Amino acid sequence: EAHLLGNLFNRTSSARVRVVVVGAGFGGLAAAKAVARRGLEVTIVDRQNHHLFQPLLYQVATAGLSPADIAAPIRSIVILKRKKDDSGCGGSAVAAAAH
Repeated sequence: EAHLLGNLFNRTSSARVRVVVVGAGFGGLAAAKAVARRGLEVTIVDRQNHHLFQPLLYQVATAGLSPADIAAPIRSIVILKRKKDDSGCGGSAVAAAAH
């Protein structure tokens, strides 16, 4: 993972690093989780507001499962942490992927 992001994790600068992950599929959630574990701020952007486990979609079509069993809101998959910004005037939401 670190080789894909270059020296992003080994920065000595005091500037905050923010990472934007485009897509909340399996790869996007895994990338967000890996980056968040390194203590960087992560923003997840996706067209949908839910994550769908498509391998079980046929079970919903045959009434074996409820649609709620294979789809979950992205916000419930990630943990939102409040972090004070440097000015101390407020906070910004930082998404850290849950396990």
